[in-house]
Amino acid sequence: MTTREETWGELGPAMKALPNDRWRMFVELYLLEKPGHGAQTRAARRAGFGHPSTKPVNMARIASRLMSDDRIIAALSEEARKIVRGSAPETARALINLIRDPMHKDHARAIGMVMDRVDPITSRHEIDVTHRTADPDTEAIEELRALRKLGTSRERLLELYGANGLDRIEALEAADAVRKADAAKLIEGKVIEETVDGEG
Repeated sequence: MTTREETWGELGPAMKALPNDRWRMFVELYLLEKPGHGAQTRAARRAGFGHPSTKPVNMARIASRLMSDDRIIAALSEEARKIVRGSAPETARALINLIRDPMHKDHARAIGMVMDRVDPITSRHEIDVTHRTADPDTEAIEELRALRKLGTSRERLLELYGANGLDRIEALEAADAVRKADAAKLIEGKVIEETVDGEG
């Protein structure tokens, strides 16, 4: 008959990354310590750091160094998340007790909180997106006209577009003006009745 070593839960990656079991013990003991002044130092001493004769001020330094180590910070965060997740049944019981007490000041808030999680309200948003494809020549003409309205000198326009570029845009502008003028022409006519001598 073979015996196997009992395992009481797997360590997370941050706890496994710690240098040794003494560091892991510090993390566990610190999370179980009563919060407040001296909690870090007590956890360090109970985990086996220092010696029985180590002065409190030196133990405080050891604890401070441990608490500022990124590996300890990661392990504490990892283990704290497990504690919070593990408290779910207790939290659920407390919430149910609160809901069952209609005289509690947070009774309505607790009901709302449960309803939001059990049957959340869904919001629907509609977004209309309009794509405008602009003709680059039209944009260039509009930009030139806007610069002229701002009083931009011809020298500055030549700097911006170059001689050939400015000539091209001005030619486009002239062609655009002719096209608009042709489209805007209205031919108005009046019918005149003519009579020939002796007729009508």
